[in-house]
Amino acid sequence: MADISAREQLIFDIAQTEWELFQDVRNTGGRASCQDDPDTFFKMRMSQWMVYSDEVLGSYYEDCREAIAQGRNPVFEKYARMMESTYPEEFEEIKGQLPDVSDKIDIVEKIVKINLQWDAEMMRDYPNLRSNGRVFTTADDSVEDGSSMESYLRGELLTYSMRTLELICRETMEAYAKGESLLKQIIANETLFYGYSSLEEAESKHGNIF
Repeated sequence: MADISAREQLIFDIAQTEWELFQDVRNTGGRASCQDDPDTFFKMRMSQWMVYSDEVLGSYYEDCREAIAQGRNPVFEKYARMMESTYPEEFEEIKGQLPDVSDKIDIVEKIVKINLQWDAEMMRDYPNLRSNGRVFTTADDSVEDGSSMESYLRGELLTYSMRTLELICRETMEAYAKGESLLKQIIANETLFYGYSSLEEAESKHGNIF
């Protein structure tokens, strides 16, 4: 059995912490089926964190520990913020439980803007794979189709500390300046977890991997 590096262990620990927080999220319609699917959860969350530097990982893990120490659940906060456009009446009832994030809006929107461009590129280059994901923008949010990639990303980013946001913004902008896409790397990681050798192989098989 191969030894696990400190980085790999940290990525797993982050996903494990998020999973435990996810278990404490109470859906108004009852427990969600995805809360009983750790395999998919770990593949998706680890795929995301694998694209970031050790500095980002350490900062975000500290965010999680600080939130827990404060009695907060950032996973609940993420999903609560996503409800603003899909379940506005229910959001009004819980928004008072959410911390003020007005100081984070500008930097979050910078990150979201680049990710929306990357998402459009994924739809152009890998339409089968992308069609398995969430709808695209907040304007597409609905009770029927759920929250979009944009709303999900924004909701999650708003749970991060300013320290973590600044690191992620820097790495996002550096990747964009080099013509690289962190979103593409995340989805490539997901396809590898599902046994495909590349995005191209997964795309050619109609993207039915999730």
